[in-house]
Amino acid sequence: MRWNGAGLPPPPALAPRRIGELLRAAVGLYLAHWRAFLRIVAVVVVPLTLLQYLLSDLAVRGVRVRGEEVEVTAGSWRAFAASGILAISSLLITQVLIGALAWAVAQAVVGREPTAFESYRFGMARLWSILWVGILVGLAAFAGFILLVVPGIFVLVRLSVAIPALVVERLRGGEALSRSWSLVRGHGWRVLGTFVTVFALTGIVTGIFTAPASGSGWLLRAVLAAIAQVITTPFTAIVTLLVYLDLRARAEGLDLETLARELEAARP
Repeated sequence: MRWNGAGLPPPPALAPRRIGELLRAAVGLYLAHWRAFLRIVAVVVVPLTLLQYLLSDLAVRGVRVRGEEVEVTAGSWRAFAASGILAISSLLITQVLIGALAWAVAQAVVGREPTAFESYRFGMARLWSILWVGILVGLAAFAGFILLVVPGIFVLVRLSVAIPALVVERLRGGEALSRSWSLVRGHGWRVLGTFVTVFALTGIVTGIFTAPASGSGWLLRAVLAAIAQVITTPFTAIVTLLVYLDLRARAEGLDLETLARELEAARP
């Protein structure tokens, strides 16, 4: 597929990269499509974060400690119940966001401008597969952490590109996990180093936004937390997909033409 030059920068070449090169490519892709990425994330993260902080504040306000007795008002119980419902709803909505953002990043890689509508349509179409992958990864990692911390980290690294595999190759849950396990084999340390670097960077950005609001009212804390999450979430998704593409470039010589064909086949 030739680059059409339709006002957008050319997509990054699918060649094996070192960690620094991959992170620079991720930053470049983010800057080229930042409006689309932020829009996709903000439409979910902002309202959910505001609701979470509001309900948490309402729940805490209704708890009164008098000596050894703890009194919980009816309003506080309602806030706790609403928080539980919101948590379950957030779990499902977040899976849609994960799929939508992965699809958007993949579209950006092949030089297409991602849209929120198409991205969320994809996320909705693959919701249950994405949720199933998340559950399986969580259970596998939990089992690893019960044994020792190291096995848990090992499992998380080996399954770290399951979502991109599911999105790009239109795989089902178990197939995506197997695909990730196979692709990461022999590259675990490099993949681990990449994600440790990403989590450190996003943690710094989050701290810059949220630290000044420590001790402030719930609204300011919620707004700053939402801003931090809206900014950092796309970067993590971009790096995850680029790691997946890097692994395929090393193992299979994946190119943009092949990737574009796979995305067309995966389109809902």
